[in-house]
Amino acid sequence: MSDDALVWAAVLAMAFVTWLTRIGGFWLMRVVPDGGFIRRALDHLPGALVVAILSPIALEGGWAPTVCIAAAVLIGRAGASALVAVFGSVGVVALIRLVV
Repeated sequence: MSDDALVWAAVLAMAFVTWLTRIGGFWLMRVVPDGGFIRRALDHLPGALVVAILSPIALEGGWAPTVCIAAAVLIGRAGASALVAVFGSVGVVALIRLVV
């Protein structure tokens, strides 16, 4: 088998596994009862994702990550969604890195 065929086989296999994980999530949520612990866990998921995205920036050190975290907190407190808070705080870091 040539190298090109192996590369294509690997890409197709990875695409199939990715598709299986996506379909598997929908299937799993069909069989898991909605409510109770599951509902509370899913309600906290956006906050956990914000922390997971911003933690590497915060661990970098310096004053820029502190400003990033402060921006995320302020945007979140203003009532914006978690996605807007992440984009806003990452945008603040981008502006800081552009200026400095």
